[in-house]
Amino acid sequence: MLTVREGAAMRIKETAFARSLTVDELINEFMNPCGKGGWSPCSLCGAKVKSKNLQEHMTKVHPRRASE
Repeated sequence: MLTVREGAAMRIKETAFARSLTVDELINEFMNPCGKGGWSPCSLCGAKVKSKNLQEHMTKVHPRRASE
């Protein structure tokens, strides 16, 4: 769980909306040093997945682990 101030949360939400991303996708982009266009290995199966699709991969391929 992540706790942020209301002002910061609104800016993050506005930035995500302006870039046509979800808040999760935007945060994943910030956390991933490869950036939006890069590839990242899945931490569970090692498959190379586009960074912007990593959350979707986790939800579809590893549903139990994604919900934890």
